[in-house]
Amino acid sequence: MGNMSSMELFAVFETWHLGDGNYPAPEKGQLVNLSFELSPDELTVAEGSASLRFQHVDQALYEFTGEIIRVYGTAERSDRIVVLETDGFRFYINSDKALHLKCGETVSGKGTLLYDHYIWVEFLSDYPDPPNLFYTLRISQIWRYRIPERFIHRSERVTSYPTRVNLEEYASSDISVVESVPWGGDGFENYVVQLTDHEIPELPVPHTFFH
Repeated sequence: MGNMSSMELFAVFETWHLGDGNYPAPEKGQLVNLSFELSPDELTVAEGSASLRFQHVDQALYEFTGEIIRVYGTAERSDRIVVLETDGFRFYINSDKALHLKCGETVSGKGTLLYDHYIWVEFLSDYPDPPNLFYTLRISQIWRYRIPERFIHRSERVTSYPTRVNLEEYASSDISVVESVPWGGDGFENYVVQLTDHEIPELPVPHTFFH
């Protein structure tokens, strides 16, 4: 991913965050201070000598090799958090795929970067010696991903759909560039937000979440 002076990230913003009151609606040009999680598709223990990396593949998909610097919770708990440090970037994983991992191990994987689903920022004071996972960035672009109709199941009383669909499932007609994430949408979409640390002012930016 390169050094921290030229950080650029692509992360999924799930629209349920708005209904739950977790974050303000993202807007192009908005300054943010965020923590991130990664939802892994693949995750394996690597050689300890493997080079650390965080490599953008497409949309919000990344390949990475990182060192586990903290583990919170036991292997039997669904809220178990594994914190990784890669090449200049830290994030956490909260997934069944990480239940067997231990602090100090080096792991490699592939997955989707997302806004922290609140398990880190909301319970930050509960984690002993928490590393800093927050980054001050500016939103430079936003893409709207309309959930394909084949994933939406409607009945007389209930409409159900996944909160997130793998990004490769979208057709080009499902994707558009927008200036902001609207409040009050129907929920059948998610957004990929591009963030950069280019020309960030020296002023402190508070954590971007609603208490």
